[in-house]
Amino acid sequence: MKRFLLPSVILFLLAGSYALLCCAVDTDRILPNTTVNNTDISGMTLKEASDTLKTDAEERQKSSVFTVSCAGEDYTLSVGRALQMDALATARDALEKSRTEFLLRGAAWLESRFTGNHIQHPQITQDSDAFHKILGDSGILDIEGADPDSYKIEDDQLLVTAGIARKVDENALMEALTAAIQTGEFPGGIIECPLTADETDNLDRIYEEIHKEARDATLDPSNGYALVDSVTGVDFDKEQIRKELSKAKAGTVVAVDLVYTEPEISTQNLREHLFKDTLGVCTTPVGGSLNNRTNISLAAAKCDDIILLPGEEFSFNNTVGVQTAETGFKKADAILNGEIIQAYGGGICQVSTTIFAAALYANLDILERWNHDYVARYIDAGLDAAVAWDALDMRIANDTPYPVRMDVDDSGSSLTVTLLGTRTDDAVIEIFTKTLDNPSDNLLEIETYRKVYTEDKSQLFIEKVAHSIYEKSKTID
Repeated sequence: MKRFLLPSVILFLLAGSYALLCCAVDTDRILPNTTVNNTDISGMTLKEASDTLKTDAEERQKSSVFTVSCAGEDYTLSVGRALQMDALATARDALEKSRTEFLLRGAAWLESRFTGNHIQHPQITQDSDAFHKILGDSGILDIEGADPDSYKIEDDQLLVTAGIARKVDENALMEALTAAIQTGEFPGGIIECPLTADETDNLDRIYEEIHKEARDATLDPSNGYALVDSVTGVDFDKEQIRKELSKAKAGTVVAVDLVYTEPEISTQNLREHLFKDTLGVCTTPVGGSLNNRTNISLAAAKCDDIILLPGEEFSFNNTVGVQTAETGFKKADAILNGEIIQAYGGGICQVSTTIFAAALYANLDILERWNHDYVARYIDAGLDAAVAWDALDMRIANDTPYPVRMDVDDSGSSLTVTLLGTRTDDAVIEIFTKTLDNPSDNLLEIETYRKVYTEDKSQLFIEKVAHSIYEKSKTID
């Protein structure tokens, strides 16, 4: 019996000693020989360990600057604000081993005491938005144009090779940088940038490089109205080739037909037909005082050689500007509230009127026109166009497919406006007026019409372009 007593006593003593060890483990302090990234936090409370790790994390954050190699280029990434170590969470993880079940605490203490409790991978919080901005600021995401090896044009077809194009794999790169911060290990001091397939984005860039809208030849107002060449449109079915690429194996060539669209007005066409036709012309006699003629001459000079591109609008007020002594205008007869007065710029309505009449014969779109209170001396009733700065304007638009040039010639005794452009049909323009019955004997009411027809009269339409009411008692220069 004595034979069995000694082992039992020894086992009892050992069990008692282990129990005492389990009791001795301080559950509020971290086990001995515990390190995080070589920072010793042995025997520390949760707060002490958290503060110590936070200080270490701040130092690591400051030094979290990595060189990333991508497509033969090196980029410097400072990722501290996007990848931050969670000191408190890591300290809690370290403390958890002190708080295991009672009978396991002694084993945990012994393991930590003799083999160490080394935490090489502290918890790191990742901010993907901040990381994306860091990558963007570094330029590593800047892919300029499509991968030149991924496509070519041959026999009016676009040939795209599947599986060639690559782009930065942001998630994989973030994980690689996270691991580098956790372990402090990255061979050669450079991290090779992980890449992923770039089929969709690359196809979009291919489309941007190849696709062109058909564009007519035109003139460049910012370069002295120099000729701008036409552009032949190019397009392809992007969705069709995207579907085929999604099913194709890497290295497979996918083809799609290119579609070309010729412009309506080619460079040669515009060069040959630019301003070759007189679309409309009107001449009015110049009279009145010397100041009146000076104002007409000044306004005419401002309107001369104006070019309207297709779709552009001409505003008389915007072109001539405010009429003051400082801008060179003189006082002459003008109308205000039905009365003839002396005003700066008096007489310039003859210029707006002559342009309006020429635009009628040119079949241009009339956007704004006002009649005078009295019939003008220099043109028939219904064909005048009154203007007043910041109140009444005369506006026309070039609704033809070709540029239109306005030539304004002031000979001193007459004013001639010629609108030059390009005829696209054989339309004949006639302007006529109709006098309406008006209950007042002192009022003249006129409607102005434009008749447009082809030479063989096969097509015809008539539009009313103006309605005017004048007092009969006076006329205006």
